[in-house]
Amino acid sequence: MAVTGEKPAMSPRSDIPIADRIVGSWELVEYSTTSDTGTVGHPLGPDARGLIIYSADGFMSAQIMRPGRTLYRSANVHRGETSERGEAAGGYLAYSGPYHVDETNSAVWHEMAVSLYPNWIGDNQKRHVRFDGDRMTLSSDPLVFRTTTLLPALVWRRTAPMPAGSRPHHGETENHAHRRR
Repeated sequence: MAVTGEKPAMSPRSDIPIADRIVGSWELVEYSTTSDTGTVGHPLGPDARGLIIYSADGFMSAQIMRPGRTLYRSANVHRGETSERGEAAGGYLAYSGPYHVDETNSAVWHEMAVSLYPNWIGDNQKRHVRFDGDRMTLSSDPLVFRTTTLLPALVWRRTAPMPAGSRPHHGETENHAHRRR
C-alpha cells in the first residue's frame, strides 16, 4: 500500500496512523447524502446494509445494498429477467481494487479495478476519513448533479471477529456451516 505525504499526520484523537486503523472489516451503519439545502437522503434506503474490507496488503472491497430487493424467479444467477436485473443492480453498489492512504489529508484513495457501475472502472476516488471509537466515516468531496449538490457520507462500524468455531469450513458457505450444526 502506498502512503503519500512526507510525514504522516495522525488521525484525530489517536496516535495510530490511518493506514493502520483502517485495516479490517467494517459494517455499514448509515449511507446518507446531504444536499446543499440541508435535506438528508438515503440513496439505498434508511436501513441499507453493507460491508467494506481493507486488507493489510493494500486492497479493498465495498458492497452496499438496499434490503428487500426482489428475488429472481430463476435459480440461475445469470438468467434473471431484464427488469429483475435492473432492479437488483439499482439497489446495489459494489467495487473493489487497490487503495492507498494519504495521512497528511486524512484521506483514502480507492482505485476502481472492478465495479458494478462500469463508469467507475479505472477511477481513483478520494474518501475523507474520520474515526470515532469503533466507527469510521468516509465522505467524498461534494458531488454536483445539475442544480443539486450532494455530500455523501458513509458511517461504518468495525466488525467483531468471528469466533474460530463459527467459521465455515473450506469450500462451504456460512449457510452450510449453520446447517451442519
